[in-house]
Amino acid sequence: MENKKSLFDKSQRELEEFCVLSGFKRYNARQIMRWVYFYQTFDFAKMTDIPKFLRDELMNNFHTGLPAILATTYEEDIKGYSKKYLIGLKDNKTIESVLINYNDGRKTLCISSQTGCKMGCAFCETAGLGGGRNLSSGEILSQILLISADIKEAGLGPAPVHSGRAHGSAEPASKITNVVFMGMGEPLDNMVEVEKSLNIMSDNNFLAIAPRKITISTCGLLDKLKNIEKFKYKIAISLNASDDITRNELMPVNKKFPLEDIVNLINRKKPSIHNKITLEYVLIKGVNDGILNAKELIKMFSPSKVKFNLIPLNKGKNSIFLKNFERPDNDAVNNFKLKLLKAGFTVTTRFSKARSINGGCGQLTAKTICSR
Repeated sequence: MENKKSLFDKSQRELEEFCVLSGFKRYNARQIMRWVYFYQTFDFAKMTDIPKFLRDELMNNFHTGLPAILATTYEEDIKGYSKKYLIGLKDNKTIESVLINYNDGRKTLCISSQTGCKMGCAFCETAGLGGGRNLSSGEILSQILLISADIKEAGLGPAPVHSGRAHGSAEPASKITNVVFMGMGEPLDNMVEVEKSLNIMSDNNFLAIAPRKITISTCGLLDKLKNIEKFKYKIAISLNASDDITRNELMPVNKKFPLEDIVNLINRKKPSIHNKITLEYVLIKGVNDGILNAKELIKMFSPSKVKFNLIPLNKGKNSIFLKNFERPDNDAVNNFKLKLLKAGFTVTTRFSKARSINGGCGQLTAKTICSR
């Protein structure tokens, strides 16, 4: 296995090239990928509509081994449950993913794109880990495959019965309904591998997660969003301040991409009821949670182009990096929200699920405290 490459790291184009060089057809690549992602069948010998010689070539060149789940933590409430996964990679690096399972059937998976983060946001525990490394597309996709298998084992998502053909009509094996790139790392800082994974995630023949169900959260690497008007996935920009002085202190990226640049980028996008850009705003007591801050946001942005997602600061009991910050009280959160609502904005408050297991927004540090 050590001399074989992970099949999950291959894009469709790369696998097509392998098939052609092996003397087969390009369409065989889509057949293989449908087995792996749609049906989540990882044994090449069971891919019965693939020529046997090609199956032999696959076995000789690739493996379909997944990373290991090292530990999990669990939190339950009246709306469902959250489960945080500590995942071990081949180089002994670790990442975390969080499944949010709702009683209404939605299953949102928060995934990581790096083993740390070099963006240095002052309110984020992950930033305290430093830069780490980029995940490969296979490591990104493996989070979905691993946790889909865990859901199946829990009896929440039976695998489809394959029809014996590559284009059967069964439902995909993955029962993940939504994916959010809000785990460890800055997705746009790993754009090549993230894009490879997105192409497979959103393909109806593979993981079949609709683009409108996939959200990419960024601290604001605006040079990677030049074609934002053509972007088919949902975008969330981590804003967290209403002026450059405060944002410079909270988010070093603001020195390169200040608030004015974010406003200009958003103004280029046509108004859309169904695909507004989400502005994530972590509320920190006495720092950015005042009514004056809300008024400044109202002056900057248009309700027709953005919506706000307010996130009261998630600070764990054993927090090392957030010791100088405090979570605002509920009255401050509600007053801030009400001011934006009265100005015509769509506003949600994210009282993060999995907060008690350090799985909320900004809490992932690849350290699972207790297991279940």
